[in-house]
Amino acid sequence: MGGLSFDLLAKITGKKFSVSALRVKKFCAITQFDATTAYNSGFKAPFTLAEGLHRTLHYEFIDKEKDGVIFESE
Repeated sequence: MGGLSFDLLAKITGKKFSVSALRVKKFCAITQFDATTAYNSGFKAPFTLAEGLHRTLHYEFIDKEKDGVIFESE
């Protein structure tokens, strides 16, 4: 209901809000998937989950020098 309220308000005022029904739906969706098919096809992960998280956290919050790649959403 909150997302729909913001959608209606956006339509009335012509302004874009950071909350919408679609965003609420995405936020509440299940984001797990089964990787069995990928692994059965021969896929080998280049990093363990722990190593990937470690590298991501260092890149985002610890390392000062970035490689110039910018990721954006919406």
